[in-house]
Amino acid sequence: MSHKPATNFLSATLLSLVLTACNSLGSTSHMPKGTIANPHQGFVELCAREPEQCVVPLTKETREDLINLHQKTRDLIVPTIEEGDSWTTLSQVGPGDCEDFALTLRSLLRQHMPEYAGAFRIATAFTEQFQYHAVITLETDEGTLVCDIRYPKCGTWDAFPYEWHLREIVGNANWENIGDEKALADARAASIQLSGAR
Repeated sequence: MSHKPATNFLSATLLSLVLTACNSLGSTSHMPKGTIANPHQGFVELCAREPEQCVVPLTKETREDLINLHQKTRDLIVPTIEEGDSWTTLSQVGPGDCEDFALTLRSLLRQHMPEYAGAFRIATAFTEQFQYHAVITLETDEGTLVCDIRYPKCGTWDAFPYEWHLREIVGNANWENIGDEKALADARAASIQLSGAR
């Protein structure tokens, strides 16, 4: 008859005590939300040492994956001007607009590369025609890429003719306001500079 190590027994006992204490407190609450702050220096050093822990490494394989999934999303979404503002992730061909494109591509990226799920985030901006717009952003070891229903290829975030507004914070109901970042390129320059995932 085998015996479980004492450490496992102690861990199970401790977990049981914690759960009992939590149950005695009644319903639990969420941790309070704070303001945006700089990351811990140890985390910064970890990301420098092991970038794959924090961003998508742009290898030949990940570039090909991005291009293929981007095209798959473009094939799924039939660009449509929607009445109202309903955000939807599509799994089959159907009508959609910018946020549906962003959500669908984010879903495909997170399914295909779950180890980098936190690197794929929705962002919103104002276009050069002052229309509110949504895109998907990808944090990579070479900077932030943007994939957008309006353009056939992904490109660097500052190549798009947008005034940036909000960006998703993974695991947080709140988004970060990046509204101070102004458009750094006009439409003509963007059409030239957008070169895909290189």
